[in-house]
Amino acid sequence: MDWTTHLLHSFADQTATWFVGVVLALLGVFSGKLVETVKFALNRADLRTKYYEQLAVDLSAHVFAVNRLTKVYYRSTWASDEDKSAMSEQYNASMIKFCSQEYVYLSWLQHYWNKEMAQAFTRTMEKVRAVDAVLMEMNEESRAQGAVNDLEKAYAELRDAAHALLVDATH
Repeated sequence: MDWTTHLLHSFADQTATWFVGVVLALLGVFSGKLVETVKFALNRADLRTKYYEQLAVDLSAHVFAVNRLTKVYYRSTWASDEDKSAMSEQYNASMIKFCSQEYVYLSWLQHYWNKEMAQAFTRTMEKVRAVDAVLMEMNEESRAQGAVNDLEKAYAELRDAAHALLVDATH
């Protein structure tokens, strides 16, 4: 056996060892970056879920408050003044909370989702404000049947927009 054959056999025997060593060295060099990338992706997914749930809870509470005003406050004969007062307070609190967070929600949607979600949210906010405008008009003028019908229509549009944002939209 000459020295070149011996060299080739030796090289073949040690190739696997060298390959494992190179792979481990590369993992050692890039492991920090790999771990950070995975951690960032997991944190982003956690925040995305957390923020979506918060938006869904706040919007659902607001839609429910409008529902109670529409179906009970203005349509029932059995609701007491105390019931109506509680419904008004619930609506006012949800309106303040939801509208005061509008730009926070919008930034979440643009950052963690896409343009379509942000547009769906903007349409929903238009419906939130339309309901509020009808309620203000009703409180300033009268509670005539036409005004209650306007409220019911605005509520239905808000409910549909909220459904489109939270259920139908692609996340």
